[in-house]
Amino acid sequence: MCLATPAKIVGFNQDKILIEKDGATMEVSAFLLPKAKIGDWILYVNDLAIKKIDAEEAREILRLVESPRNKVKTELLSGKFKKIIEKAHQNDLNKGEIIYLLNSEGMEKDALLAEADITRRAFIKDFICIHGIIEFSNYCENDCAYCGLRSANGAIERYRMSIDEIKETAKQAAVEKGYKLLVLQSGEDNFYTDDMLVELIKQIKSVCRVFIFMSCGERGFECYKKMKNAGASGALLRFETSSQSLFTKIHPQGKNLENRIEHLRFLKELGYFITTGSLIGLPGQTIEDLADDILLIAPRAHMVSMGPFIPCDNTPMENCPAGDPEMNLKMIAVLRLLMPTARIPVTTALETLLGEDGRKRALAAGANALMMNLTPKKYRSLYKIYPGRFFDNDSLWQKYGLFKYEESYKMLEERMAKEIKRK
Repeated sequence: MCLATPAKIVGFNQDKILIEKDGATMEVSAFLLPKAKIGDWILYVNDLAIKKIDAEEAREILRLVESPRNKVKTELLSGKFKKIIEKAHQNDLNKGEIIYLLNSEGMEKDALLAEADITRRAFIKDFICIHGIIEFSNYCENDCAYCGLRSANGAIERYRMSIDEIKETAKQAAVEKGYKLLVLQSGEDNFYTDDMLVELIKQIKSVCRVFIFMSCGERGFECYKKMKNAGASGALLRFETSSQSLFTKIHPQGKNLENRIEHLRFLKELGYFITTGSLIGLPGQTIEDLADDILLIAPRAHMVSMGPFIPCDNTPMENCPAGDPEMNLKMIAVLRLLMPTARIPVTTALETLLGEDGRKRALAAGANALMMNLTPKKYRSLYKIYPGRFFDNDSLWQKYGLFKYEESYKMLEERMAKEIKRK
């Protein structure tokens, strides 16, 4: 569901509530709030008023979504920068122009982030989508050089959740808290057979109305077809890097970039809502590689998942420096300009490096979604893809972003259908 926007009622027009937003008056449907009156503060999503709140609650929400405004003196921006931004709004950037934006610093960097924020607000307003993730297994058959879940890491305590345990966690999230979209994530763990994953999806769908995104690695066409038929709506599969040499370096066991891209191709063919992206700041990665990552993401993804590399102990890359979170913000901004309606979540890795301020800075750079960790507490710290992971302690996002109304499910369904049609 999306974080609702607060507004003050200034009048009524038959069955519509009139609210004031950004200096203008707009109408929203009043059927859920028949007793609302002028002067009340409400929450609304799209054109639907959903809940009355008090003035202090309204101020709390506004503080969550308020963007830090940098004063950009446009007269100091280069002509080249301005032309590239104009082209970006036409979804027409070449690799060299993307590199120019990724290299931006100072006033031009501020202008890039501000332009992305304006684009987000123009196309999707303040609708910050809130999704949940359940990490159901930290076993992995891969030996990726950067990841703490790698099969060769004998220092990690492993766990697997049972089908019933995953189902109950999902049911609690959807029925009790109001989540409408859940990502079920694991390492590439073939303990869970195709039939088990299908049964898991069917059981969750039988007890709650929720969109299910699967994030369980390269399972092949037939498995993803079965999961789609069982009721899965989306798939999260990062390609990690568009560089063949770098991909080979981080996958010493022989993983193939072409196979990863082929998975993204057939996921689209099967009708999945596709989430993909890359790691930013991998050792040996260049700015050219990052530009190629953007060019790979933009035509394929409905939702973008990318975060900075964070070194993890007991991996071959444990002594390498972390990726630059500032580059992550610029990547978000460029992709927002190229993909004005896409979902771009704030990743936990970015929040880990930037701390409490990371979420707000990412939203101000064009991000528009949050991924809340719903893994049971007894397992949460064991899903150690990197150390010191950020976990959300602010219930305000869940308090104001999750609603149990049927209308909220329909809104998400409509938005996802529109995005799939665009690709």
